[in-house]
Amino acid sequence: MKLQKLVSDLESFTISGRKDIEINGIASDSNNVKSGFAFISIKGLKADGHNFINNAISRGAAALIVEKDVEVLGDVTIIMVPDTKKILPVIADAFYNYPSNRMNIIGVTGTNGKTTTTYFIDQILRKAGRKTGIIGTINYQIGDRIIPAVNTTPGPIQLRELLSQMLEANIETVIMEVSSHAIAQRRIAGIEFDTCIFTNLTPEHLDYHETLEKYRDTKLQLFEQMGKNSKKNTAKKAIINIDDPASKRFCDVCQVEIITYGLNTNAFVYASDIKSIIDGSSFKLHIGSNKSIGVKINLAGKYNIYNALAATSAASAFGLSLNEIKSGLESLKSVPGRFEKITTDTGLNIIVDYAHTPDGMKQVLKTARDLAPNKIITVFGCGGDRDRLKRPQMGKISSELSDYTIITSDNPRTEELMKIIKEIIQGIKDTGSPDVEIIPDRKSAIKRAIELAKKNDLVMILGKGHETYQVLKDTVVPFDDRQVVKEILK
Repeated sequence: MKLQKLVSDLESFTISGRKDIEINGIASDSNNVKSGFAFISIKGLKADGHNFINNAISRGAAALIVEKDVEVLGDVTIIMVPDTKKILPVIADAFYNYPSNRMNIIGVTGTNGKTTTTYFIDQILRKAGRKTGIIGTINYQIGDRIIPAVNTTPGPIQLRELLSQMLEANIETVIMEVSSHAIAQRRIAGIEFDTCIFTNLTPEHLDYHETLEKYRDTKLQLFEQMGKNSKKNTAKKAIINIDDPASKRFCDVCQVEIITYGLNTNAFVYASDIKSIIDGSSFKLHIGSNKSIGVKINLAGKYNIYNALAATSAASAFGLSLNEIKSGLESLKSVPGRFEKITTDTGLNIIVDYAHTPDGMKQVLKTARDLAPNKIITVFGCGGDRDRLKRPQMGKISSELSDYTIITSDNPRTEELMKIIKEIIQGIKDTGSPDVEIIPDRKSAIKRAIELAKKNDLVMILGKGHETYQVLKDTVVPFDDRQVVKEILK
């Protein structure tokens, strides 16, 4: 692509140097620069890309996009802009030829339930013969091709590259998890969403957003922008969990058609006659006042019924029939690390789940309690360098809803592990529960829980779910709760 075409959408810029050069790629990390690339220098929280310009040039950068004066070595074109972070998604869209404008894009946001909702939608659409792609926490999927996920929502360049690859693979619909960080950091700026789903809102990422209100308002931006400056001739739909206390605020900001879902009959899509066992849930699915059908999903818990209802709402907006929706919902066997059952031949039930927020833990343990086991033994820790306020809250929830709690490590990152554990324990002290044990090594903690458990007990291993690693200071080591369980059981 010619440089002039690459920058043609920028509102304000100056060019110093050759303007007729060919641009072979773009990068905001100097280590990713190759010959003929344009390097966009971003000033981040931890590092300033302007300090790595000469590294980019040494790797073959043909152009630099900067927001402040820089001294460079070599013959390179410099594009000066007011704010490189703001123009990054604009540049990425231009280089990859605006891929979101040529696809159906579904965005799913909320504190919990994003991943399972995307999997339900994907399964419904696939069963109906649609070609789909997924961008989310567990991985990125282009049809049957799987790419490991780095972030729930990738950065602006990688996101457009993924969408471009999906276009080449003839993907019709992309189902994307949209994190609050992605909205705040403008990773999705310029992406035209056709359908947006709000699952729920509970405190999370307050180390980043500071308050629940700011966290909510960040997510609101996704719905406020729907339908504005549209380049596609498609009807936009906002899908809202009407049972969540924040739903009214989300409905208020929408300027597009709203489809509500929930467990009460005021919702357009709702469920009744709910029954749940460890292997799944059954319910009557209603769409509007005159369409209903019995459904049996393979995922336990009321919160997974909410996820199924969100997916149903999206599918109904696509015009799919009740039977097509039922077929898709029932064909989803499991979601990696989401109330994932590990089968044993001893009558012992072991569940691995990603629950890493107070509300997520509460929902999962309430589901476990509803299954009426003899005892619930819970193993969990909290991540380091993240919201500290949730640590005692999660300790309290576990001690209230479990019969025995083992506190261990999660991803301590650069924090001292025992400091994290002490903050968790503070919440348990508030309940006065003596049924708690501290085992810092996660594998040993899981082994202890399995040794303690008897027939018809339920061991809940929470926090990491699908993750296959542990972050200890600056080191990433292989660690998969599910694999560890299987090794211990052997």
